[in-house]
Amino acid sequence: RFTEHAHIVIGADGRNSRIANAVNAPMTDHVPSVSCYYFSYWSGVPGDALEVHVGRENIIFAFPTNDNLFAVFIAWRIERFHEIRTDVATHFMDALAIAPDLAERVRTGHQEERFYGTADLPNFFRKPYGPGWALVGDAGHHKDPYMALGITDALRDADLVAAAVHDGLTGRRPMQEALADFEQQRNQTSMPLFHENLARARFTPPPPEFLQIRSALLTNGSQDDINQFLMANLGLLPREAFFNPQNIGRIMQQTAVA
Repeated sequence: RFTEHAHIVIGADGRNSRIANAVNAPMTDHVPSVSCYYFSYWSGVPGDALEVHVGRENIIFAFPTNDNLFAVFIAWRIERFHEIRTDVATHFMDALAIAPDLAERVRTGHQEERFYGTADLPNFFRKPYGPGWALVGDAGHHKDPYMALGITDALRDADLVAAAVHDGLTGRRPMQEALADFEQQRNQTSMPLFHENLARARFTPPPPEFLQIRSALLTNGSQDDINQFLMANLGLLPREAFFNPQNIGRIMQQTAVA
């Protein structure tokens, strides 16, 4: 055993962060798991892109992965977890009914691994800094996987913390002041998406205007508009850059003309 000393230790060690536990980082906005997931891998399933299928009580993510395998992830409301786990295979294939083409491809493929699952998907924010420590990614705030925000948030946090630590170590400003700015920026960006993600993971129906915009894009939207719509919903683009009156009016007018 040996001991190392540092001006600051960054915890990028996930939702069960040892750093967070060691410093007893305060937790806020805690919401227990609202969904459960099961997934597995198949060979012989054609598909070269990510597929997302959303139903009233399920969401399916399917995509090609390593070793010529095809991954399929399905989420259910947390209330169904104990029911689903009694016969995962049957419930899994039943859920695929919302995507008939995908279901057929999966049935003709070969399942290469067992089903994996979890209902341990808490939602929370932690205080992300203190004297000599900081937290990034899932260590600092964890969300249901529904909107797949984790990687984006982790990379953003890493950039913000790197800038804050640089300011602190070079004396541009006090370290705690710089890290407080990091927390403020993290919360400002993540909190709205945190609550939106919770609503979606609970399979709360989107507001009518959201469905209207999505329908317009599917009917007559350009690929650029569709990309920006998805990016705005995933936190990769400021929401106001897409969801502003001028842009929405333009998209709806295009649909009316078509």
